[in-house]
Amino acid sequence: MPRTRRLSAMILALVLPLLVLVSAAPAAAAAPTLKIESVTLVAKGAGVRLDFVVTCDEGSYADLRGTITQAAGNRIANGSVPEWRLWDCTGQVQPLSVLIPADVAGAPFHTGEALLLMVVYACPGANCEEVRAEEVVRIVR
Repeated sequence: MPRTRRLSAMILALVLPLLVLVSAAPAAAAAPTLKIESVTLVAKGAGVRLDFVVTCDEGSYADLRGTITQAAGNRIANGSVPEWRLWDCTGQVQPLSVLIPADVAGAPFHTGEALLLMVVYACPGANCEEVRAEEVVRIVR
């Protein structure tokens, strides 16, 4: 075999498997999104209902963690998502809600401004991506 044909065959033999590996690599995952829709007072301030929308890649699962804190006179009303809220991602906008009870050692919630700190972790496998919402929200009736 002439030298140029051997060289071409050797290059092809080395490059072809690399092209297969590159083309088989998974597409980069889109970062999850989180948008707070509303925070509504429930049970005379015993808790709030948080309505939000999330987008995360299909095939991933996601979980929500977070807290809400509000000044209530000389006391503090606060609450946390009671447990990790897991769901399967669809790749589409998903409207979700969670009930956040007020801490019994604190004050009840009331209408008005509160500080909301939420984190959604979207996990297509062992590597999770997160999106945070850290904002002042208005609790409504």
